[in-house]
Amino acid sequence: MNFNCDIYPKILPVGKEAEISISIAESVFKQGHTYSIHAFSKVNLWEETRLEVKADGDGFLRFCLPFQTQGEYLVNVYQAPEDKLITAHLFAAHPDLAWRKAYKGDMHIHTHYSDGRQSPIYMAVRAKELGLDFIAITDHDRYQPSLEAIEEAKKMNLNLLLLPGEEVSVREGCGHFVALCASDWVAAQKSQTEIYDKDYQDILDNELKDKTLVDELSKEKYAHAVWTVKKIHEFGGHAILAHPYWVAGQKFHLNRPVYDQLLEDGLYDAVEVLGDVTPEDNLLSVAKYFEEVAKGRKIPIMSNSDTHRSHDQMYGNYWALVLAEKLEQEEIFDAIFDLKSVACEQHPGEKLRIYGPFDLVEYAFFLHREFFPMHDKICAQEGELYMRLLNGEKTDHKELERLKTELGRLYEKTWGK
Repeated sequence: MNFNCDIYPKILPVGKEAEISISIAESVFKQGHTYSIHAFSKVNLWEETRLEVKADGDGFLRFCLPFQTQGEYLVNVYQAPEDKLITAHLFAAHPDLAWRKAYKGDMHIHTHYSDGRQSPIYMAVRAKELGLDFIAITDHDRYQPSLEAIEEAKKMNLNLLLLPGEEVSVREGCGHFVALCASDWVAAQKSQTEIYDKDYQDILDNELKDKTLVDELSKEKYAHAVWTVKKIHEFGGHAILAHPYWVAGQKFHLNRPVYDQLLEDGLYDAVEVLGDVTPEDNLLSVAKYFEEVAKGRKIPIMSNSDTHRSHDQMYGNYWALVLAEKLEQEEIFDAIFDLKSVACEQHPGEKLRIYGPFDLVEYAFFLHREFFPMHDKICAQEGELYMRLLNGEKTDHKELERLKTELGRLYEKTWGK
């Protein structure tokens, strides 16, 4: 038999001994009865611990275990030598990771203000239903919709971190950048022709004057990409290079020499390696990422849905998993830029796929098995109630507060104090 069980904390710092507690949902461990524990590292074949533990008066098994190897641990509990009750799972993370909590986000979302189908606040509430913790509304060359979503979410007390953003179209086939957390409307600056032309010429005359570019790339073309990133940064925002291998109209939307030069110059804050493009285009993007990493480049990565409809097959199928100290704007971006994010995708009927540094990918798979199912269940319940509120239906606000508290407690007991 193998009962459902709770084991906490689930995330522990490697190299230390930690106190673990286990309870069984279907019943309780018998007070005073001795149970056998066999704990072992899934990674290190020579690391294992065996001990005998008596159940306490609350029906818990409490004991201490050493964790010497980074990776997953299994804990088997026996009530008799041949009678295994449960198998529980833990993860020993590097100290730099163990204190970081895990959050899911999508920062490339469209609404009816560009080529989407729903309102900004509807897309935000739908994000909550899908188990996302943070999002950004990023309509094409439109900044105001993201601010509208933030304002409406405040009125609803929506338990979701919303960030301001827009998807900026670069001139002359130089792709798109998702501008996040800028203080003003970046794309609007392009329409101020006299000012744009002056800035553009200044880039040609100074920054690019003596610069050698990759083959087949002119300074006149590249200057438009430089202008876009500079303007995003001037407004205090973050420039995320969007869908670098998206094919539009039978041609790659981003001219490849431009991408090569952007990588050479590090002229981006992160790269969207997964999104709403064909599987082939996404795999090209992933392959390019690993090729650049092999060269020694450090590239912060994201996965975004680029969704245009609230219930299409992309929304909720692409997300970035970010390991941050807390769910706050600055902390999320600090984590991404510190290379503490991975790109995730899972389509209906398909297996989860995760891309990024090996240790983070291994950790992320564990979290998606052992933490996020509970996380997503609570979020879905929250999202359903928020959707009722959005539709003008009677909503139990006390239940919303209870679910918010429950989600907070899940984080606390998973990572411990």
